[in-house]
Amino acid sequence: MADTKIQWTDKVWNPVTGCAKVSQGCKNCYAETIAKRFWGERKFTDVQCHEERLTQPLHWKKPAKIFVNSMSDLFHESVSFDFVQQVFEIMLQCPQHIFQILTKRADRMNWFVRPRIPLLKNLWLGVSVENQQTAKERIPLLLQTPAAVRFLSVEPMLGAIDLNYEWGAYQDGNNSPIRKLWLHGIDWVICGGESGPNARPMHPDWVRSLRDQCKAANVPFFFKQWGEWIHEDLLEPKIFLELFNKKTSKKYKQLTIPNGYSFDNYVWYGKKKAGRLLDGVEHNEFPKEVKNEN
Repeated sequence: MADTKIQWTDKVWNPVTGCAKVSQGCKNCYAETIAKRFWGERKFTDVQCHEERLTQPLHWKKPAKIFVNSMSDLFHESVSFDFVQQVFEIMLQCPQHIFQILTKRADRMNWFVRPRIPLLKNLWLGVSVENQQTAKERIPLLLQTPAAVRFLSVEPMLGAIDLNYEWGAYQDGNNSPIRKLWLHGIDWVICGGESGPNARPMHPDWVRSLRDQCKAANVPFFFKQWGEWIHEDLLEPKIFLELFNKKTSKKYKQLTIPNGYSFDNYVWYGKKKAGRLLDGVEHNEFPKEVKNEN
């Protein structure tokens, strides 16, 4: 099925399936959970390219935002650049669609995309960053990669992230670097907490900081969800205490949270109940030229 419940896109297209973990954000991979339910004996680390799926977007006449490889990473080491080239050729033939490619392998993305001309006007490239370390590793490479829109997926958010770092690019024939903040080269930021039975919590202050950084830089901000855990700041005191006192629940367990945040301030609430309001507001912003039609 091409349709999806992912709030920030319209359809998914999976010419590649299967992946491998590369950082802490992969620990409780939702795609791996889906694979275990439907793939039988096939392991999620068995990366496969599906040539029979390449032409799917050609049959979707209505313009749509298409998330490429929700069940994999197009720039996985097991995917040949010849196959990636075929994927790009299909995108070139479908100017009515927007193609959203998200990767944790920013180095391979940069290596493949950077030398290719012309720039696809319907190509959005993004990197997943879950904490400051992965932000430092992946964002500079994204900023060096040509794309109509560059975006970040901060999901699952596992720690505070400061996007006000400088990056440099050299002008032709000029040895002086151009210094900009990361956010000056980013067109969109998505943020969300983790879901699933082993989900890790996300502190509201991390999300608020990210929202405020985006607002200051005039970058669209999309808040997807809180995830399974919720902080006491977001609940009425009576409800929090009722949930907190249910310590017999198998899901209430010791948590390892970075930056000195205490696990005692969280309770397991469930993704649906926790919702996606941030200080009473839904954040559904998209890059300026695109409106959410869902």
